[in-house]
Amino acid sequence: MKIIIPKGITPAILTTAILIGWTAAAPSLPVAAAQDPIASAQNASTASKKAVPVTAESVEQFADAYFSRPDVKERLKGALFLVVKDDKVLLNKGYGYADTDAKKPVDPDTTVFRMASISKVFTATAVMQLAEQGKLDLERDISEYMTGITIPNRTGSPLTMKHLLTHTTGYDYTEGSAAANRTSLESYVKENIPTVIRKPGEAYRYDNIAYVQQGYIVQNVAKLPFETYTKEHILKPLGMNRSDFVMSDEIQANLAKGYDPEGKAIPLYENTPYIDPTGGLFSTGGDMAKFMIAMLNDGKLGETRILKEQTARTMKSFQFGVHNDLPVMAYGFESFFNHLHNGEAVIGKGGDLAGAHSWMWMLPEHKVGALVIVNGEAIDPRIELFAAFMQQFYPDQRAAAPPQLQRAQEQQTPLTRFEGTYRNLRNPQAISRITANQDGTLTVKDQMGTHQLQKLEALLFQDEEGMKAGFKEDSRGEISYFYYNAPDSFFEKLPTPAPYSDVPEHHPYASSIYLLKQLGKISDDNPSKFGPEETLTRAEFVQMLVQIGGFPLSKEPVRFADTAGHPLAPEIQTAVEHIGVEGVQDGRFEPDRAITRQEAASLAWKFAQAFRPDLPQEAKLSGEQPSPWAREAVQFVAAAKLFGPEVSMGADGTVDYKPTRPMLRQEAAALLAPLAVPSGS
Repeated sequence: MKIIIPKGITPAILTTAILIGWTAAAPSLPVAAAQDPIASAQNASTASKKAVPVTAESVEQFADAYFSRPDVKERLKGALFLVVKDDKVLLNKGYGYADTDAKKPVDPDTTVFRMASISKVFTATAVMQLAEQGKLDLERDISEYMTGITIPNRTGSPLTMKHLLTHTTGYDYTEGSAAANRTSLESYVKENIPTVIRKPGEAYRYDNIAYVQQGYIVQNVAKLPFETYTKEHILKPLGMNRSDFVMSDEIQANLAKGYDPEGKAIPLYENTPYIDPTGGLFSTGGDMAKFMIAMLNDGKLGETRILKEQTARTMKSFQFGVHNDLPVMAYGFESFFNHLHNGEAVIGKGGDLAGAHSWMWMLPEHKVGALVIVNGEAIDPRIELFAAFMQQFYPDQRAAAPPQLQRAQEQQTPLTRFEGTYRNLRNPQAISRITANQDGTLTVKDQMGTHQLQKLEALLFQDEEGMKAGFKEDSRGEISYFYYNAPDSFFEKLPTPAPYSDVPEHHPYASSIYLLKQLGKISDDNPSKFGPEETLTRAEFVQMLVQIGGFPLSKEPVRFADTAGHPLAPEIQTAVEHIGVEGVQDGRFEPDRAITRQEAASLAWKFAQAFRPDLPQEAKLSGEQPSPWAREAVQFVAAAKLFGPEVSMGADGTVDYKPTRPMLRQEAAALLAPLAVPSGS
């Protein structure tokens, strides 16, 4: 899902935060009235398994009940809710306003919404059209289709279209950098060339760059601009006449305004690149209904066919997952929220842009699909609606499964093989720590809290809320990946770090130092020694902050005159762009001067303001007082206890931080390690 990111927030961090929030246990639905069918469905889900028939009347009653709730109406700006079944539109209805100032209501047939990453399904459809025509081979290395571009590949394994379609490229980064207005698709692809660092097909990591590249490949192979190809071969044939990948004057005139969390209108913005295969489609409810019916009808709408029957079925079939019972990707479609599927086969696609949040889901076996989209940030009804929809219309009909006897080999396999620290491939700040328990369960600690996993099969577990978790083995049979409650990426199991000769296990800073080493947040010029009592330069501290944030290194010229040509100049400029790091004076940064404790605190405070607002921010200081410009930062560090035994605390809770003293490497580890791991992990 593609998001417009406020300054200072990386796409990886913000996207993951949103998606992780989606995959919490099914939310409870506030009861607005005794006759609220959504709340009734939620409350009755365990008491009754009788499904409500999917009819025009029942789905409209369902939607009206939700959008008329006072708590929803208070926060909602505008919304569209669409349900199709058996080649018919059961509901295509707008709620609220497309423009609140003008009191312009959402019209499901004329109001245009940003479809955001639902656009990826259209891009995948274009790829599959060319594949069925023999112009693309999904199993062939994409280098044959990337005219004028070479993708560095360190693995020796081919990178194919199938990997692009399923977000399994193995790229070192999967989000493109910011671009100038109206950047072309070709220019954007050439400016954002990732490197394959993980064997393609090995692990899942949500990949916007992969879908930009697919659009580029489509226009190379079809010899038509991407936007022209999709219009001529998908939109026009389906009669989607109010849809486009181009922000034309007509699109702008009918585009729903987006609103921020405070309810203020978000200024109109263009897509990046301007023609964006990952999230650039503009469409209406009426048009999306046509596409959904065609996909549910195996590529056909009326007498018009956009895909061969078998191609459409292949596109909707699961292609990749961590386990057979925990699929992740079809071609363009996803399989998120598995614990809410009630045993049904469900594919979907969601999208996020500033002021536009969408979720489309389909039950191919029932030829039923639904779409909800809102144009504001104050409320996100997507998972609430999906959970209630499934509970009301497709409640779980499965009988409780009897306990299964595990094979003797599985019984003897120790759960300790799953223990360790796991890091999210897309958001390196998301950490899961897993420990084995005597009762045969696993405990997972992550940013969502603490969870208990019960074993279902050798590599498949389930938590107390019914959410499944899967593990993947490498070629040696060792556990390599974990997939659970962060739907946009696998977590990789991190190796136990090799010890430093000067940091024994009982060292007072050992836990912080080895955590950073395990997370790859320390550049080991000398891998056998850490130098815990050595001072740290300003450039070296900034390097550690950049590594903790997982930011791609900037390609822009460094801002400070005295850092040009410095080995860490890219890291310093990256910190300027992502953290707001400033120099000292006269355009200098003084990269090789030992950093003081208050300077380090100030830089850590800038980082925390953007990425760790959960930490406490006020404390009482004793002893030497910091400079006025650093006082707030030192208070933050003291309040969050981002220090080791070098700092003394008084009986009254005051902290003597010693702000002007040079910071040592071991002290920097104690300061930064908590910033590298979200609370609860």
